[in-house]
This record gives sequence, structure tokens and C-alpha cells, in this order.
Amino acid sequence: MPIKPQNKNLYPNDWKWISAQIRYGRAKNQCEKCGIKNGNKIEGKKGKIILTVAHLDQDPTNNSFTNLSALCQKCHFSHDKRENLKKRIITQSIKYSSQQILNL
Repeated sequence: MPIKPQNKNLYPNDWKWISAQIRYGRAKNQCEKCGIKNGNKIEGKKGKIILTVAHLDQDPTNNSFTNLSALCQKCHFSHDKRENLKKRIITQSIKYSSQQILNL
């Protein structure tokens, strides 16, 4: 998954090297969860599998190799699902609260 511009400062300068070590060195160019090879075509769709590196504890500042995993898009999305849901709920709550304050 691409790094959001607002989070770039959380990643070390050598992130590209770290990411490559995980994806190509340790994971041998395949998803560490489902085993699909990087670059394979996605069945029934245009596009191909792209390996990304996930922070298992959801902390982008924790770049310990034991906290990183090479994942395909599907597995990375699945891994991040709970954290993304929490963020969405918080964002919706803030928007709702802001609207309630403005309506006073």
C-alpha cells in the first residue's frame, strides 16, 4: 500500500531498502500469508499482484523485521481491516459531534 503523504515522516530514510529486504529477500517475492507470487495476474480482473510490506502491529515506526510481513493487496487489506474500521468510526464520530456543536 502506498505511504500516505501525511505519514511519510514516520518511515525511516532507508524504508525502500527495508521493504525490498522483506519482499524479495525473506519472502522470496511472494505473499507471506497466502503464497501468491508477486506480479501474477489477478484472476478475472485487469492488473497484477503487487507485494507490499505490512506493519503487523499497525505502528509504522516499528520497523523491526519481526514486525514486518510481505503481503499481497488482498492479504494486506484483510490485515488492516480492523484498524481501518476503528479509524472510520472515530472519523464519523468526530464529524457527527462537530455537526451537533454547529447546530447549537
